[in-house]
Order: sequence, then C-alpha cells, then structure tokens
Amino acid sequence: MSTNLRNYTKAAYALDAVVQRVDASQWDNPSPCEEWSAREVLGHVIWHTNRLAAACNGADQPAEQAEAEVAGDDPRATWSAARDSLLTALDSQGALQVPVEGPFGPSTVDASLVLSTFDAMTHAWDIAKATGQTPVIPSELAESAYEMIAAAGDAVRGPGILGPAIEAPAGANIVDRYMALAGRQV
Repeated sequence: MSTNLRNYTKAAYALDAVVQRVDASQWDNPSPCEEWSAREVLGHVIWHTNRLAAACNGADQPAEQAEAEVAGDDPRATWSAARDSLLTALDSQGALQVPVEGPFGPSTVDASLVLSTFDAMTHAWDIAKATGQTPVIPSELAESAYEMIAAAGDAVRGPGILGPAIEAPAGANIVDRYMALAGRQV
C-alpha cells in the first residue's frame, strides 16, 4: 500500500465518521464553504471520489452535475457507495498507476490521492462545522497538509481551490492551523 493510499484511507474514514453522525435534517445547513450546504460539500467530495473510481476501473468519467444532485436525497448512502466503490477500485492491481487528469494537470491515481486526502479532510471539517460536530482529523494528516499548502503558497489559491489564508488563533492545534491556512475561520 502506498503512503498516499494509506493517508487517503485515513482521511476518507475521518470524513465517514462525520457523515455517519449527520442528522437527515442537517444536510441543507450552510457550511464554511462559501455558498455550499453540507449536502453540496459532500456532493463535491462524492463526485471526485466517483471520478477516481471510474479512472481506476477504466470507465467513463461521471458527468458534471450540481453538487446537491450528486449527493442526492440520502447523502450518507450516496457517500458510502462512492467510498466503497473507490476503495474496492484502489485495491485492484495497477490501479495506483492509472493516469488521470487532475486540477493541476496529468497525474496518476496515486498522486491524485494526495489532493483527495486534503479534500476529504478539509470537507470533513466543513460538514462537521455545518452540523455542530467536532471532527476527528488525524493530526499527522493535518501536519502533512499544512506543510504542503504552506510550501505551495498562492499556487493552490483561487476559485474552486482554496481561499486566502486566515490567521489561526495563538496556541491553535495543527488541525486548526491547517484549516486556517486552507482559508477557514477556526
């Protein structure tokens, strides 16, 4: 198992822990992701999860849809199916070496898992905040994400990626420092 796959699996299950605790009445709560509800945030993650699963399986990429439509009426079930589909696909021989087109150009599934890890971890926090939960995000993943985003600087900022960094409160833990660097008010 690659380090990227190991980290993605941890992040996916951190997101899963949040998703499983969302009450059905909370999916349309506003999230820290500007103009997105908890349902739309999860729909975004599901769409990317389905894209990677399709790439691993040699299938056509899913059509773009509104994030709420991707999540559907039962976001928890839609997420669970997408998560299981990707984890199964990633367990196939050679899946990590499959070429994919990512937001920063051509890559492999393995390299794309780095962004998927950040995405799952960041949006676990967003959904948790939208639904009154405290997310449990592995500190080693937050540390790695913090270091990579800090090193990338403005290259990872812009519409649809990350907003401007926000200063974390003094004494903030690594998860809060990462989220502030990712543009979230902690």
